[in-house]
Amino acid sequence: MDVSVQERMVSFSSEYDIITPAVNYYARKAILAVNDRIEVTKEDGAVAAHIQGHFSPLRSKHDFTFADGRVFAFECEKMWTQVYKCEGAGETYTLYVHRGLKFSIFKDDRQIAAFTKNLVVLGSGNCYEIRMDSDVDALLIVCMVITLNSAEFDEDKETVSVDFGNIGPQGRKFDDSWEPR
Repeated sequence: MDVSVQERMVSFSSEYDIITPAVNYYARKAILAVNDRIEVTKEDGAVAAHIQGHFSPLRSKHDFTFADGRVFAFECEKMWTQVYKCEGAGETYTLYVHRGLKFSIFKDDRQIAAFTKNLVVLGSGNCYEIRMDSDVDALLIVCMVITLNSAEFDEDKETVSVDFGNIGPQGRKFDDSWEPR
């Protein structure tokens, strides 16, 4: 399954258009919020999820609360190698930041998704192209991607920039041969 997360180039706060095979979503970060507060809605306006950031001087910490009542905790587990954990509903996911602009997500020890970020960014226009297994909760993966963008890549919004991605150590080598099932 392929999913696209496109941050709008010009907006007062971070806004995202999310295209999935089943339903399209829209996400918006609250203006002037001290911590991240992002609401994800379906194309019909129904709230699908809330993302709430928490103050932490060293690590990014967020909670995802879904409309069906599930709650996940997402946080940076290893700052040096940029490894993130997402836990909730009896499940554990790990997001790895690889060299360059590549990322992967594992459920337990099995890779379930991989995504890339655009090299050239106009204004706020970060774009993520996600490939994932067909049985994966696309909304959960989208929440991880939006949170990572908001917490880590929310930089100058009025310029053209080139992002070369991670050049430091990585928690796990990217598997170029991985294909979604």
